[in-house]
Formats: sequence, C-alpha cells, structure tokens
Amino acid sequence: MNPTVQKEAGSFYGEKKTTTVSVPNELAQNLKVADEDASFRYDEAARNLVAEKPVLAYILKSALDEYADYTVEEIAERFIEGEPEIRESAVHQDHPDRKTGGGLMEGGRKVEGLPTADKSQRDGTVYYDIRFRAVLPQSGETVGIFVNVEIQNSDTPGYAIPRRGIYYAARMISSQRGTIFKDQEYDRIRKVVSIWICEDTADNRSDTINRYSFKEECLRGEYREAREHYDLMTVVVLRLGRKGADSGDNAIRLLSRMFSTDIGYGEKLDMLQNEFRISVSREISEEVLNVCNLSTGVYNKGKMEQARETTYELQDMGMPVEKIARAVRVSMDTVREWLAEREGILLK
Repeated sequence: MNPTVQKEAGSFYGEKKTTTVSVPNELAQNLKVADEDASFRYDEAARNLVAEKPVLAYILKSALDEYADYTVEEIAERFIEGEPEIRESAVHQDHPDRKTGGGLMEGGRKVEGLPTADKSQRDGTVYYDIRFRAVLPQSGETVGIFVNVEIQNSDTPGYAIPRRGIYYAARMISSQRGTIFKDQEYDRIRKVVSIWICEDTADNRSDTINRYSFKEECLRGEYREAREHYDLMTVVVLRLGRKGADSGDNAIRLLSRMFSTDIGYGEKLDMLQNEFRISVSREISEEVLNVCNLSTGVYNKGKMEQARETTYELQDMGMPVEKIARAVRVSMDTVREWLAEREGILLK
C-alpha cells in the first residue's frame, strides 16, 4: 500500500478541500534515504568537530574533577593520548570492529576514534562515536582512562540516556579482559568514562551537566577502601538545548554555539578562534560549513523527535493511535512505527 499525503486545495468560493495524493513507494523510499543521508552526513561532521583535541579538552575539564585544575591547553597537549577514534570500535561483543587505520591550540588533529550511539546506517553495527585514551594527571603514571563521547540529537530517544551510558561504560570495562588484564588481574582494570552530548533538549533540562559514578558508603566501621579501587566507571550527560549558547560553562557554550542554527558560518569560525582559542584549520572550517549547511534538515528532524516524545507520553496516558496522530500532526502509520520501535527498545 502506497503512503499518502494530504494537501489543501482552494475552490471558487474560498473553501478549502482536502485531497489525498498517493506517493509511489519508490519515491517515498528515495525521500527517506535522502533524509537519512543528510542526517548521517550531519552526524559525521558533528563527530569530526567534537573529536578535535581542543574540543575534547573543554569537555574533559567540565565533565571530570581530575582535569578541573588544568588549562584546556594542558589537557589537550599532555593528557589526551594518541589520536581519538571515530566510529571504529563496536559496542556489542558480537559485532566486528572496523579496521582503519602560541596561544592557539592546533586544530585539524582529531582522534581517529571509536564510534556511535546508534546503528550504523552502513552495516547495522553499533559503534562508539568517539573513543580515546586520557592520562589521569594526579597519579603521575601513564595509567590511562578510556573515554567515549556520544552525540545524541535528542535526550529522550525512548530510553533514559544514563542507562545507555552505563551499558557503554560496562562494555568498555569488560572489553579490557584479554588485552589490559587476564584471569584474576583485576587490579589492572582501567577507569572508563562515557560522555553523552545531547543537542535537542527541553528548556527545563538544557544547560545542565549530570554525572553518575561509584561512591563508597561505609555502613559499619571506619575502614575505607582506596578510591582508585572502585572509582572505575563514570557516566556524564551534557544537555545543550536553547539556553546552552549563553551558558556559564565553557564546554556547554562551545558545543551549543557550534551546533546552533542561529549562528552563521563566519561567526562560528570567529567564535572558535577568538573566544575559545582554537586555531581554525582547513579541516575544521570544512566541517563547520557542513554542519551549517545540514543543520536546517537536522532542526526539522528535531521537531519530529519532539513529536515522537509527545507520542510516547500520550500512549502512556492511554490515548489511541488515531487521536495521537491528530495531536502530533503525523500519519497513523508514523505513530505505529514509532510505537513499534519503542516496544522493540524496551524489550531488548
């Protein structure tokens, strides 16, 4: 059955009539593919920008106490090891990894890292968006922490972001077996951090940073374990939203302005160099241009995500599909698809 769209037609007397126009399945599929491709290219440009070492340094400084007393320049130069990976390592154990190979901080140095928060549109494998190794400065040792950064268009994708962050962090812990430690060598486990950046966030949650970690609670007696033996997993969620562009936090403000649809290409380049002291390489300027060119489509996608969120809320209230479709102004087929996806996620 072909999908349909409704359009209004005027009559001689100024009345409006609703007509139904059939859209061929092939055309509908092509439109869907084009939309997905634009979204994929936007996500790719966003990941490339975030994977720049100076940008990651701003994120680490805001997200983790270990780096709070260091400058962004020091973090970028001294504590981020190697080059970050972008969509290279699979999250799930049964999925294969990809095989790839002066005052201004140097741009154009992104971490060729680990990858995404959603299914790859290319091969169905779920990758970490960006993954890299950072040195803990206080230890004085070259003991690294493994950090992954995930970029989400919405902070309400049908499940709670912290839950997914905990799963990703747990996978980074378990994947160390056989490489970082073997058998009973649990003292060799390295700390992992899962950081989530949410662009499209409601005002009551925007411009916020939430951190989740293990803490010791002494229920009896005075003995305390050394913190490094249990502080091995941290999840951080940065929510940008409408208020993020004026945030008092540098990482939130940098990311919000970088992805804002209200700030133009030239203004973004000027902001990166003059406000955040990041030199603009050719690669950075190209990715900023890509984000600007593709952001309108992503904004429209964000509106659809808001409609999806409302759909879930109305379903929880017991509203039937037909009324939900009218309330959020999408087709009943779209509502059914969203509800089926939600049910599939909750059953996993």
